[in-house]
Amino acid sequence: MVDATRALSFGEIAESYSRYRPGVPAAAMDWLLPDDVDTVVDLAAGTGALTRDLVGRVGCVVAVEPDPRMRKLFARNCPGVQMLPGTAESIPLPNGSADGLLIAMAWHWIDPERAIPEIARVLRTNGTFGVIWNYRDLSVPWVADLDYFTRGVRAGESGRGGARQAARNDVMDPPTGSSFGPLHERHMTWLMTVTAEELVGHLGTDASAIALSAKARRAVDEQVTGYVRDELGLTGNQTIELPMACRCLRATRSPNAAPVYASSDAR
Repeated sequence: MVDATRALSFGEIAESYSRYRPGVPAAAMDWLLPDDVDTVVDLAAGTGALTRDLVGRVGCVVAVEPDPRMRKLFARNCPGVQMLPGTAESIPLPNGSADGLLIAMAWHWIDPERAIPEIARVLRTNGTFGVIWNYRDLSVPWVADLDYFTRGVRAGESGRGGARQAARNDVMDPPTGSSFGPLHERHMTWLMTVTAEELVGHLGTDASAIALSAKARRAVDEQVTGYVRDELGLTGNQTIELPMACRCLRATRSPNAAPVYASSDAR
């Protein structure tokens, strides 16, 4: 079952989320969106990391986000882009109003049984549905070591004496059913240039970090800052290339899909 309360917990660190979460590599956008796409919905848009990559690439971007704290920062980051309060399970848009719909780093907070019909409803026939995961590349040894250390510190500061929480890898792919054609998949790697402060801040936007109290998060940040200084030799304005990995899924709205109808909240 999707934990809606945890899904909205990211609003507690909206400023950090806005500052430290990366956008999507251009190669992923090229693969996800056909050349003739005009109107694209950024679903669960957060503070606008993906939206910024869409602006200028497509004719019209519409963002949908449930958390008012995220929406407030979105307005600052993406002035002029339409932002609507809503969820994947109840998208406030008319039937067949979009050529594409993308979800970045939020699929695991979504109820697929309710969301897939809504996504199909909003997309035009042959419209593109894409899901993106952007994460640190743990196949690189020093990145895996940093991740292991950070999760251990979080476990110690949690107050529950628990073991390290492993990186989440049990998220189901979207069940496209009869509304969409088959899922296509693409993996790619890229590098994100970060200072020590940016690296620690980026780690602090993980879901397992947000679950901690503010005091515990500060304690974790202090210890991770020490690790980054002592083990990676990174301080001040020095930068390092953080290896990232991106996994993308893409499906096309089927012309033979059964008709879907507007939710009660659709406009």
